[in-house]
Amino acid sequence: MSLKWKIAYLVLHPLFKWLFGAKVIGKENIPPHGPYIVAPNHTSFWDPPFVGWAMCPVETYFLAKIDLFVHNKLFGALIKFLHAIPLDRKNAIKGLKEGLRALNEGKVLVVFPEGTRNRTRDKILLPLKEGVAMLALKAKVNILPVFLYESKGSYRDWILRKRQLAIRFGEVIDTSEFTYSKEGIKSLTKELERRLLQLAKSNPT
Repeated sequence: MSLKWKIAYLVLHPLFKWLFGAKVIGKENIPPHGPYIVAPNHTSFWDPPFVGWAMCPVETYFLAKIDLFVHNKLFGALIKFLHAIPLDRKNAIKGLKEGLRALNEGKVLVVFPEGTRNRTRDKILLPLKEGVAMLALKAKVNILPVFLYESKGSYRDWILRKRQLAIRFGEVIDTSEFTYSKEGIKSLTKELERRLLQLAKSNPT
């Protein structure tokens, strides 16, 4: 783990563990070394730092929407320093190529398979995009499904312990059973969705 990642962890640990009271479940399912893809659900801007903190000491890279780099140059520089890779939804190929390069270099890549934040009140997941499956099969890496509980809403509720912020790591999906084809990508996407919904039912609260 690099020095900058250790510093980031030391900054985030008191925030998530002590102030927010976050739970980390299934950490034994995290492979200690890459390459592989981490695929969490996505409901809040807190999700990327929460996943990064929970994954420690495994150092992770993130695909992040390009708007985060453009609208605030200082913030963009910070997240780029902490391994965020720009992804332009209008031209996702470039970002996916950068993600593929990271995987080919043996890194651990976090990709939110819904493609955007789930702002609905009644849907557990938005329809999954096929990018995660495509990247995994192209790079021949496995997928670690992850579910975040109660990450949407006011952080004051975590501080007051009105809601339990938690993250659960599922068992790794072995992608060797799927082919790099249109059918294989669709099938793997459905399997990832099934695993995430299964994790959602195991709400620790």
